[in-house]
Parts: sequence; structure tokens; C-alpha cells
Amino acid sequence: MAILKRGKTWFIDYYYPPGRGGTRIREKVGPSKEDARIVLAERLKDIRQGRNPELRRIAPKPFTEMVAEFLERHARKLKAYHSVKLNTDALVKYFGDRMLQEITPKLIEDFIKARLGDGASKATTNRQRACLSKIFNCAIDWDYYGGENPVRRVKPFKESAGRVRFLSAEEAAKLIEKATAYLRPIVICALHTGGRLGEILSLRWEDVDLDRGVLYFDQTNTKSGKQREIPIDGELRAALEEQRKRRFMGGDAREYVFTWRGNRIVGRGGVRTAFERARDLAGLGEDVTLHTCRHTFASWFMINGGDLYRLQKYLGHSTITLTQRYAHLSEDFQRAGVAYFGAPAGTRSHTVVTNEGSGENAGSVSA
Repeated sequence: MAILKRGKTWFIDYYYPPGRGGTRIREKVGPSKEDARIVLAERLKDIRQGRNPELRRIAPKPFTEMVAEFLERHARKLKAYHSVKLNTDALVKYFGDRMLQEITPKLIEDFIKARLGDGASKATTNRQRACLSKIFNCAIDWDYYGGENPVRRVKPFKESAGRVRFLSAEEAAKLIEKATAYLRPIVICALHTGGRLGEILSLRWEDVDLDRGVLYFDQTNTKSGKQREIPIDGELRAALEEQRKRRFMGGDAREYVFTWRGNRIVGRGGVRTAFERARDLAGLGEDVTLHTCRHTFASWFMINGGDLYRLQKYLGHSTITLTQRYAHLSEDFQRAGVAYFGAPAGTRSHTVVTNEGSGENAGSVSA
């Protein structure tokens, strides 16, 4: 707890609750050092009497109200809104109507322990921790919360890349067989383009050029914000040509490639439910999700001898690092490394002395 000066302005610095686990609060007072001492004394008195000192200067904001405003003002415009909403649902369930100022690092750690106890993975709790941190950043920017973000004092779990789950040809065939009529071409498109579900559902007929044999994931719908050009292979062409026959239905089917009863598929929940039903009927495990089709596209590409550079472009990865997780699947990629073994080409012979024999040059090898 202290008073300090930055330029011509005095600040007070304290923790609430006091001690380990409290949130650090730095409050601007003004040009008078004496005023800073008086304000700090008031804050310390509040703390001794069990009152939250922040309530004097910031109107308390219930967490539920903050989340509602966060979703409307910030998250609504995000492509990943559905995922954000799932995370905020879990946060609201735990923190409820507590005031923002009541949510301390210790309480956040308790939340994480509770989620792990309920069966959530460390990766899931990391996503929910990150979502909570963004909520507090917005609260600070919107003047609903003072001091530093309490989430910063709670470290995320380290995550390993893990095994990439992809489908075998037989598994993919079973999945397509069990899929409903409207889901089947969506699955085929995912397996043969590596597109994300949102990108696929946003495909318009103007993005598909069957004459040139390419389709485009428009930059307004991709995660990276960049347009991607994907070649159309034979199986995907057949599915797209079949879909094109539905354009006579009019309505959204004239504009969008994938529809349900002629209407554009807006929400993704129905598609995911249909996919899970097809997955279960095909006898595949719960580790198979719609995103597994994207991993399958990438894995098949490398197994067939594809190169990482083109795969990066097809998947829309911003860096090659994300694409390298598939490199081990290519035998050609691994075997090609033999070209870099041994002494550099064009260098002169040199002697390597071994322990065998005797004499100055005993056991020497020329390279």
C-alpha cells in the first residue's frame, strides 16, 4: 500500500482483499500529495471494516449484467460467437450475480477447480479463463471495474498439441453413408476442401467455378480474413453438381450452395446435431467432430505426398507452424531429409580419428 507520483499526478496503490489473492488497485487522485494520503486512509478504513473500497468510486456491476453487455457490444460481431456464448454460459453459472469487484483471483482458481471436477478438460478451462479475462478487459475499458485484471494472476494450463484425429477412408465412407440428405454434401465438402463449417455454410454459387474447377472461401467468412482458392476434385464436383440441381427450388437455394428445404442454414447447432447422429450410426467415437473433417483433409493431403506450403494456403493458416502438425504423416517429407545428411557437398576431405588401432592416423576416415 503506497502513494506514488507519475508526472504531476498522485496515485494510491493497495490490494483488496488485502494479502495474497487480492486484486491490486491503482487509483488516480490528483495533483495533491495530501489528498492522496487522505484517500488512501479512507480506502484502508473501508478494508478494515470489511467493505470493498472500489464501491466508493465505481458503481457495482453484477457479473450477469456485464456478460449480457459484453455479448451485445463485443461478442455479437465475432465469427466465433457460438463458442464465446458457451464459455460465458459456464462462467455465469458459477459466478452468477456477484459484483465484478467480488471476483478475485482466488475465486477464479476455485472456478477452474470446479470445472475440472465436473469433467472439463484443461484446454476447455483455458478457453473459459481467456473469455473471463476479455470480459474484465472490457469492464475496465468501459469504466465498470478499477484496478488490474484479476484473471492475469491466474496462470493458464500448458497445452500439448496432442494427437490429430483424422478419418480413415472406410470411416469417412460410413459417415457419408449415414448422413442425412442435406448433411451429406456438407461433409463431402469439408473432407475435400478442409473448410470450416462456417465457411462452408456461407458458400454462394458465385464462389463456385465448376468450369475452372475451383471454389473460393470468401474473405468475409474466413477466420484469417483472407480469400482462399481450393481446387475441386472429382468427388466434390459430383456433390456440387447434384446440389446445383436444387437451384430450381428458388429462394436461398438460388444463392447459397448448401440449404435445408431451400432455406439458408443460419445456425450451426442443427448441423452439429445431425453430424453427431450420423457419427453415432457410423460407429465412430465422440472424438470425431465436424472439425475432424478438416483434419482429415489435411492428413490425407500429406499422406498422398502433398507439400506443406500448398496445404498452408488451402487451410488458410497464417503461419506454417500451424500446418507443421501434419508433416509427420508424409513419408516423402521424412525420407526427403536424407538429402541433407552427411558432410556438406563440395567440401575437401577431412580426417576423423577413431579409438581403433595405433599411430597418429590410425583409424582415420576420409569424407
